[in-house]
Amino acid sequence: MPSTSHATDHPPVLPPLGDRPLPTLVALLPFLLVLEYMLITSGDASTANRVLAHERIGETLHFFGLSPIFILHGTALLLTAVLLIWQSLSQLPWRMGVFEPVQLVVEGIIGAAPLLAGAAFLGSMQSTPLTGPVVSPTTTLDLVAVAIGAGLSEEFLFRMVGILAVHALLTDVFKVRHSASTIIAVLATAAAFTLYHDPSSMPDTTVAFVAAAGVYLGALYVLRGFAVAVIAHIGYDLVALLG
Repeated sequence: MPSTSHATDHPPVLPPLGDRPLPTLVALLPFLLVLEYMLITSGDASTANRVLAHERIGETLHFFGLSPIFILHGTALLLTAVLLIWQSLSQLPWRMGVFEPVQLVVEGIIGAAPLLAGAAFLGSMQSTPLTGPVVSPTTTLDLVAVAIGAGLSEEFLFRMVGILAVHALLTDVFKVRHSASTIIAVLATAAAFTLYHDPSSMPDTTVAFVAAAGVYLGALYVLRGFAVAVIAHIGYDLVALLG
């Protein structure tokens, strides 16, 4: 007698939205396109091209002998490649909900609010854009590109690469527990983020704000994902630079 029981097909359990590379890439795509437009139209003259973190990514690509065109567009190309490779290796489905990238963008905008509130409380918002050492933008569009370039390149270096590297070192080499490794990685990369912003040129209150911002963005990355941290960073810089 044939069995009447049937195997039930369960949908795959997906990781949290912020930890999924495809929605992350789609959420960041408008920002990548604006940055690329400025780099294509202005080339080496674009202020966004002189964001220090963007330059460091370009120098890394130059080390591997890539052509100047790849170096100029290094942040967008490298970030897109990393997310696509991550998506391929994760074996997650190549589909997503229509509003999932929108959710990440909204979370990022909301995530900028504590940074703005903290800077306003300290009275340092206009003097503390989180763009790193960079020459002043000359036009509004250039300003927008600087904010986007800083958010993308700095979060890629300090959060995605930095936290991953420190966490892997602590857990794999020194056998530190996952939770402790995560906390140490967030604090270590926040310290590096602060040094990157040249604290010797800033008053103590501003240094404290940048350090706190590094911890906050690191926590945002760990808890809500890369796209949310990037968009919060961009959102803060846009308000600080436009102000």
